[in-house]
Parts: sequence; structure tokens; C-alpha cells
Amino acid sequence: MLDQHDESRWPERFPRERLDSIRRRTGAARFAAQMLLQPVSTEDARLDPDRIPLYGGELEVEHLSGDRMLLSIEGKRMVSASCWWDPAFGMPRHGDGSVIAAVFGDTDGGYWLHRIQWLEQQPGSSLDAASQLCAQAAGFVKALHLPSVRLETNGLGRFLPGLLRRALSAADCGAGVVEQTSRQSKTARILQAFDVVLAAGALQVHRSVDDTPFFAEMREWRADGRSRDDGLDAVSGCLLAEPVRFGLLPARPAMPDWRGGAGQHVAKTEFEV
Repeated sequence: MLDQHDESRWPERFPRERLDSIRRRTGAARFAAQMLLQPVSTEDARLDPDRIPLYGGELEVEHLSGDRMLLSIEGKRMVSASCWWDPAFGMPRHGDGSVIAAVFGDTDGGYWLHRIQWLEQQPGSSLDAASQLCAQAAGFVKALHLPSVRLETNGLGRFLPGLLRRALSAADCGAGVVEQTSRQSKTARILQAFDVVLAAGALQVHRSVDDTPFFAEMREWRADGRSRDDGLDAVSGCLLAEPVRFGLLPARPAMPDWRGGAGQHVAKTEFEV
């Protein structure tokens, strides 16, 4: 559908604005296959971190009257937040990663991946492994003023909700715990979360994430499931939990009503009351 000058070959049916809309809605990989007839191999990387802008601003908290607060990042007001924890008991640098992530949403439909952390149990600690991880997760949630944390309860996660609630209470944090069961495969969930968001340029990532394995997972990820994806899975859970917003829409002129009907009628009267 696009020629060598990146113009539509069928502008009457597919003007450039419609093609851009299709690309944002379907994602870059599917657009290339369907609209450009380019073969897309499942072995090719689908997630390009170079398309994600980085930011360095921290959460700015403004306390209003009563218990109300305003959260903003780099002057942009945040109106929602999602936190996802996919727990694992792997030792440091061994086994599955126990990853917790937080994504904020702004008024215009933008997503801000503000923090992601690999939780690790420390051998020799006086606390058991589950209590260690829950304490770290509670500290993560409290530091970011998150209203709740979604805990994936597949596998060992089903034993943790009570411990996590106790850890949040001990940290003097009133966040809730939402038990979440994933029924999709990791591959389907990651593609569903990232494909369209990246195509639309709607995701920004804090610079601190550059010090974690997250971007390496993006570069090395393959749809066949043979690459590490613990961080990608946690962030995809956050993105899928966030509502879709379109920002403020421009005002439109009123359309004339051609459907007929009684409508409203004001009668002139000369009654004296």
C-alpha cells in the first residue's frame, strides 16, 4: 500500500491518515505483513526499545485539602496507575525472575513505565523467602503511592496474597492486593500489550529502567518463547490493566437532525395566572 516515496498507492480508498490509523491499531509487525506484503518471521525481534523515549523526572506529589493528592511527572498529571507482580522464588541470577513493575497513565492516554524491579531473596536472612519478597514488594508499592498491586496467583503466587497484605500493613501502606490469574500465554499477552502501544508511540520509560534487564529482554525477545521475558511479562500486565484514554476531543458543531419526530415545541400562551 506504500510506494518508494512512502505514499499510498490507493489514496482514494486508503489515504495516508487511514494507513497511519491502521498501523497504530494493529502494530508495526502486522501492518508490514498485511499492508506492505512483507514476510514477517516469528524469529525476528518484535519489540524495539529504540522506539521508546526516556524521561528522567520523578513523581511530584501535591497535597490538597483533606486527603486528596495530585501526582504528576514532568508537569503531566497522572490519573491512573497499575502495578503488577509476577512472583518467583528463584535465587539471585538463577531461575525465573520475581519482577514487579509500575505504569502510570496520563490524561491524554500516555503510559509512563516509571519503575521496574527484580526482587531477590537474600540467603542467610532471618526471614523466609516469601516474607522477604513481600517486604520488598510492599516497599516498592509504598514509595510510588500506588493504590493497589495486582499479584499473579498462577503457581506459587496463590500462597502470597495474605503475606503481601500483612507486609503492606507493616509498612503502613493502605494499598490493596488484587489477585490475578493469567489465562493467556506469555507470548500472546506481551504482543497484545506492546504491539499497539509501541506503534502509537504512547509509552515512555524512566531512565532508571535502563539499569535493569528490561531493554535487553526487549531486544532479545522472540515469539517462540525461548527468550527471557520476566520483565516484559510484568510490564504487559500493567499495560493491559490500564484503561484506554483518548484525551480531550475537539468540540464539534451540532449536526442537523434529519430524523423527524416531535422534538421540543414551545407554545405561545396568553394565560393570566
